[in-house]
Amino acid sequence: MRKLTIQHASSLPRPFIALLVAAILLALPPLAAGSELGATDSSEWGWNLIIAVIVIAISAASAALPIAASKQWTGNWRISAITPLAVLLLWVAIIVFGRMQSSGSHQLWPFEIFTWAMLNMIYMVAVMTVKRVLDKADQEKSLTD
Repeated sequence: MRKLTIQHASSLPRPFIALLVAAILLALPPLAAGSELGATDSSEWGWNLIIAVIVIAISAASAALPIAASKQWTGNWRISAITPLAVLLLWVAIIVFGRMQSSGSHQLWPFEIFTWAMLNMIYMVAVMTVKRVLDKADQEKSLTD
């Protein structure tokens, strides 16, 4: 029987940590742009935080699929699994730098990340389906030889 253990923070995959740090940076008021904390209504800030948490949770769940695939697959299949994570990290960097330069940019950033999560799910299902069909064809071919 296997023992269940709690993972330490150091054992979390790096994309999850990067996503968490980006969420914290984006959820905080854009202090670098010179806006004041008092200028934002507290209920508006609370709703923004709730939306951010939901988006980050869904995105983290969506990122789990390519992370798991990249650990199991080899060669070009591993590259195809890592590609959505690279796109996510690049896009989060664009959002963070945009928000640092202007508090008015990327105001709908949670929806940008959510869009990535949904497109990632479609992409990963397609890649997994193609891989499965090709692996099955290779297995049938090896059995007939």
